[in-house]
Amino acid sequence: MINRVKYIVSVLIFISISLGFFSNITFAVNNIDRNINFKSITIEDGLSQTSIEYLFQDSQGYMWIGTVDGLNRYNGHEFEIFRYKEDDKKSITGNYIAAVNEDSEGNIWIGTSKGLNKINTKTKEVKSYFPGKDGCNISHYNITEILVDSKNDIYVATVGGLNKYDKENDNFVRIYNSINTERALSNQFVYSITEDMNGNYWVGTEGGLNKIEKDGLVTKYYKNDSDNSISADTIFKVYADKEKGYLWIGTNNGGLNKLDLSTNKIEVFKNVPGDSKSLPGNFVQAILRDSRGTIWIGTDNGFCTLNEQTNEFTTYKAKVYDQQSLVNNNILSLCEDKSGTIWVGTYDGISLFNPDNIFKHYKKNPFDDNSLSENMIAGIYQDKDGLLWVGTVHSGVNTIDRENNIVTRYKNNPNDPNSISDDNIREIVGIDNEIWIATENGLNKYDKSTGKFTSYKSDGSDNSLIHDDVKTLYIDKDGILWIGTKNGLCSFDRKNTFTQYTDMLKENKIDDTMFADIYQDEDGIYWFASGLEGGLIKYNKETGEVKNYRTNEKNKKSLSYNAVKSIVSDSKGTLWIGTQYGLNKFDKNKEEFTRYTESDGLSNNFVYGILIDSEDNPWMSTNYGLSKFDVKKNKFMNFNVTDGLQGSEFNGHSYYKSENGEMFFGGTNGLTSFYPEHLIEKKFIPKVNIESVYNNGEEISIEDTITLNYDTNQFQLNFFMPDYRNMSKIQYAYRLEGLDDEWVFSENRNYANYTNLQPGHYRFLVKGRNSTGEWSEVRAINIKVSNPPWKTPIAYIIYLIILISVLYIIWNRVKILDSLVEQRTRELDSKFRENEELYAKLIRNEKYKNNYFVNLSHELRTPLNVILSTQQLITKLNEDNKPIPKEKISYYMSTLNRNSNRLLKLINNIIDTSKIESGSYKLDIQEYDIVYLVEEAALAMKDFIENNGIELIIDPEIEEKVIECDNTEIEKCVINLIANATKFTPYGGKIQVKLYDLNDWVKISVKDTGIGIEEKYHEAIFNRFGQAYNDVSEEHGGSGLGLTLTKQLVNLHHGEITVNSKLGEGSEFVITLPTNQKNY
Repeated sequence: MINRVKYIVSVLIFISISLGFFSNITFAVNNIDRNINFKSITIEDGLSQTSIEYLFQDSQGYMWIGTVDGLNRYNGHEFEIFRYKEDDKKSITGNYIAAVNEDSEGNIWIGTSKGLNKINTKTKEVKSYFPGKDGCNISHYNITEILVDSKNDIYVATVGGLNKYDKENDNFVRIYNSINTERALSNQFVYSITEDMNGNYWVGTEGGLNKIEKDGLVTKYYKNDSDNSISADTIFKVYADKEKGYLWIGTNNGGLNKLDLSTNKIEVFKNVPGDSKSLPGNFVQAILRDSRGTIWIGTDNGFCTLNEQTNEFTTYKAKVYDQQSLVNNNILSLCEDKSGTIWVGTYDGISLFNPDNIFKHYKKNPFDDNSLSENMIAGIYQDKDGLLWVGTVHSGVNTIDRENNIVTRYKNNPNDPNSISDDNIREIVGIDNEIWIATENGLNKYDKSTGKFTSYKSDGSDNSLIHDDVKTLYIDKDGILWIGTKNGLCSFDRKNTFTQYTDMLKENKIDDTMFADIYQDEDGIYWFASGLEGGLIKYNKETGEVKNYRTNEKNKKSLSYNAVKSIVSDSKGTLWIGTQYGLNKFDKNKEEFTRYTESDGLSNNFVYGILIDSEDNPWMSTNYGLSKFDVKKNKFMNFNVTDGLQGSEFNGHSYYKSENGEMFFGGTNGLTSFYPEHLIEKKFIPKVNIESVYNNGEEISIEDTITLNYDTNQFQLNFFMPDYRNMSKIQYAYRLEGLDDEWVFSENRNYANYTNLQPGHYRFLVKGRNSTGEWSEVRAINIKVSNPPWKTPIAYIIYLIILISVLYIIWNRVKILDSLVEQRTRELDSKFRENEELYAKLIRNEKYKNNYFVNLSHELRTPLNVILSTQQLITKLNEDNKPIPKEKISYYMSTLNRNSNRLLKLINNIIDTSKIESGSYKLDIQEYDIVYLVEEAALAMKDFIENNGIELIIDPEIEEKVIECDNTEIEKCVINLIANATKFTPYGGKIQVKLYDLNDWVKISVKDTGIGIEEKYHEAIFNRFGQAYNDVSEEHGGSGLGLTLTKQLVNLHHGEITVNSKLGEGSEFVITLPTNQKNY
């Protein structure tokens, strides 16, 4: 609160002084010279407190910020705050942070007003050191500075002396104290210590400067007591300038001192009242030489840099009207990070900036009329005399004579007809001595020779301006002025004649007549940008041809968006088009657009203006800074406020390139100018750091392989890329191998969340795109999710034992308590199931029996009918006393004999089947050559088979194989299978008989190319009552006894019969018999 009051009072005093006494003093030099734009970080951004006592960047890229109320660790996304907590012995010992440093092992040492602390960055454990704690020998609680020297030794400065860390004993040794006067410092109140390039130490105290030789001797004292002496005895800061061989000394009210270590001469710099090029303040607490060789000084009255050639200071101060100025004039600390960004710690927060700024910034100074009339820029042009014309949105036109540093303002004066017609400027162009200015209320010409404005407005006729609200202007190669208005397009010969193009637009069905830009390419073709939704319009003035290019969602090579803002051509004739959704490159020959958006690295999709540099690279102004597209590398480079731009947001029609290549872009906070060739691209692509890992909300340590428990419901990895130049443009992509198939692009979100990961091995990959659009190397970390203990083999064994035990106990209990009921229930259930099965079997058997008896009846009736009909025929012939020829008698007897045998065979099969089923059938087991037996059985049927038009193939794989069997029954089985195959094989088919030797077994195969059997009938065909009855079997007839008998005989031989068949593809029946029946 006190700081805020002081700040407000200082601002009021400043304003009153400026207005009351120094109204004639201008700030024009600062307004148009090379400037620094600061980005501020304050308590609103998350800082624990705004008095920034110390700034430090560690090896991981974190910024450590010491304040009066806590230590802050900053990664560019959020702050982690360390404070003293009374109930937490592992917290830091004090909140006033005076010093921060890092040792060779990555530990962070923190000096506070209440002791020294060491933070283990891996475990985040804090160890504290102060007098008396666990035998600690440090000289005082109040720490002022920490030095880690070139030998990795640690020195700690306190208000009560200097200390060296004894790593072996984890303690401190007091050095150069007053006990030993020969090796004592000039004063034990030590503010600062540093090491020079020769390994000597320099100690700044409340009583002068001390030099300690590298051999440990205090050899020199510097005090304010002679001609060649320091300007004050209280030394706030000692800075070893190893590059130049200087020692810079910041004092308390004595200014800045430079000690030349080679000559031992001291040069003093102090504030000189009224001299703006002198040191701004005499309290110097921060000194830094950056990586570019610039020396920066922080004082109690501003931040400055020293020109070492002229010994002149350039000072930067806080300005209440400028949010991009220093946040406070009282500078407490300085730091340059690895990207080259300078951090300035002040009494009211942090200001950081990019020293590589190539940009100039022109803006309004409310205390200086010799500055722009307004910061909202609209229209830029440089005339042939080098005068810069700058239009504004509400405050007219400005001209800037940059050589003489004079700004002239032009505004509308209702009482002066020679003044500009309106203060709302749209665009400015020029030719010869004519400056043409588009406004919201008419077109204006400024004649440089007369110094007067001439206004042109619409009078409703064809030979006048088509509309008073002029949006854009363009002067073509013939000197014709083209005018795009809110409601149409016209041209003007700059003398007397206007030409309107209303009919041309209507004829080509172009309804959007508010034009944002006009351009004529090298071929003389005109291009019009429709500012709303009309797309890009091509106009050939010679042929009258008009073509409209619009976006097409189905064509990625069409215009990216119909609202076009700007058009320009490079030296190769390629058109570059800026739209409200991205940049477009147009190939006029192929008539194809190539789109570039934020996903490709563009700073923002809303492209206002485009300028082409000498290497044909387009520069775009957007709603989030400037973007340069490197056409050779096919990548974007982006710039923001920290780089020195006027602001993040730019305006339309506010872009211009001068003849000498200087570029101008106007925005909402003034005008930015620069020379593209002055840009030095600094390649800084830091690695992405995985800073923390959380398992179910609890932070765990980071290892090369992270092992997670089975109960990990939520797993989060936090990461950051330490590029502080423009953290808002940092983008991340990550992937969890084993889960994510593709990279997940999280934009600026710096964490990845996973839930319910399954046990297994994973690999987490993350990369970052820096502020200039380049991707970093991939950082990887292995992750293992362990199996839960209940899914291990031991667990399953225990489960089985427990389950068996529980089931036994339950079963035994139920058995004891409900044995009678259970027994009765089982009996009932058993009977019920038996009845169900019997009933189902009865129904099934009844069906099979019916089929069986139908087939059997058919089998019996057929031969009987033949016998009876033959007998009746013979009887008839006999009764008629007709002689019967011998051949007829022979035929009739043969018919009777054949059908009698058929009946006999059928009856024998029935009898044999019944005997087998009753168990009374006995085999006559002898040793026989099974090969001969099968061949003879097959040959016996050869004529019968061939008479049916079927080819018989007998192909045994063995010549002889003796087995124990009943040869008659086995022969019967083979004949049955061949006969069955013959019955169901059509004319022209094949039957193949094979034998295989299986050592102790023999296999007989009968395979046909017949009609086949559906799979659902494969089991039923061997059942006497279950022939595979269907239309086909009905057509061919058969009782099914042959297969039934065959199966029974094979079973009696302890063998097996199987079938392999598909409907329409034939069947294969296989009999497998043991060679030795005595083993059964």
